[in-house]
Amino acid sequence: MGSTYFSKRIFKHAKHVLGGRNRAKRPRTFSSEAAAKKWAEEQGIAKYTLVNLRNEASSQKKIWIEM
Repeated sequence: MGSTYFSKRIFKHAKHVLGGRNRAKRPRTFSSEAAAKKWAEEQGIAKYTLVNLRNEASSQKKIWIEM
């Protein structure tokens, strides 16, 4: 019996190159407010609000820019 390793590998590679992953893009997140503000200035975004996606009790932050 022949091996199917090579044929499966080629299919996976071609599928990745042609279509990629089938999911929506996720929003850009930052660990600090300063980094989020710097990125917004570099992108030329004037009107935005910063939203913390983590719980208020959490010591770590996950900042998301909402336009």
